[in-house]
Amino acid sequence: MKRFLAKCLLLALLAAALAAALALSAYSGPVSKRFGPEVFRAIRVCTSVAPGARTLVLGDSVANQIFATGPAVTGSVAVATCNQAVTPLGNRILLDRWLALNPRAEEAVYVSLPGTLANDGGPEFTFHYLLFPFAEAGLFDDAPPRTLDHLHRRFGRLPVDNASVRHLLYRNDRLYDFYERRIVRRPEPVPGGGLPEIVVENLRAMRDACAARDVRFRLAFPPVREDRKPSAAYLTRLADQLRDICPEIDDLVANLRAEPPEHFRDDVHLTRERLDEIRADLRAEILEGRERP
Repeated sequence: MKRFLAKCLLLALLAAALAAALALSAYSGPVSKRFGPEVFRAIRVCTSVAPGARTLVLGDSVANQIFATGPAVTGSVAVATCNQAVTPLGNRILLDRWLALNPRAEEAVYVSLPGTLANDGGPEFTFHYLLFPFAEAGLFDDAPPRTLDHLHRRFGRLPVDNASVRHLLYRNDRLYDFYERRIVRRPEPVPGGGLPEIVVENLRAMRDACAARDVRFRLAFPPVREDRKPSAAYLTRLADQLRDICPEIDDLVANLRAEPPEHFRDDVHLTRERLDEIRADLRAEILEGRERP
């Protein structure tokens, strides 16, 4: 009798656990938590052979505004721009894969706001724009060991490595909110500002990967809001850290285009009207490497 009751209790507990799991799975939460279609597109671009493409454009969400909307760019340019949380940990992985599959490449251009270069995988958006899509596409299978270790320490091994846990977090915002608030480790501030070591390491690796294949690697900056332009101290620190990686960094910093606030729909993204006016010029400047006036 006692054994029977114990079995009944165990079944009841299992049923309760199953009901809780189903309740979590049924909770859709606000749609805003699940973004990132352009990341999957960027992955498709970088994991495909493009015989006609000679240039790869990588970059953050502002770069995605410039290149992934409006008239298509020439077929010699492969565009893999996406959200800034991929920057630059994920962009290194994307670049490595594209270079391996496209031996006729000639140039890689990394388009990023100066501030988003400092993103070393902070909690905001990173799970949805980096951990989930990259793991689902198998890009972590041969990711740089130190980058993967960095993500393990920041986000935990299970969400990075375990598909079941990853899917549960991706589809249930209530559970994901708890995970992001209580489990994800906050980024450590960089003493004196500038870029985290892991970021500089990955940018240097991108430069070296291009150099090994005789591919030119360039960095480009899109416009910034004049009232939120990075401070002179930050730009000086940025230039000091990147001068050996991107020799043109001093010119980029000196010619950083600052536009008035009314040209932006938020802190960083241009309005559609302003973008329509200057998109063609920005593309030409970025792809041809011309200095801005």
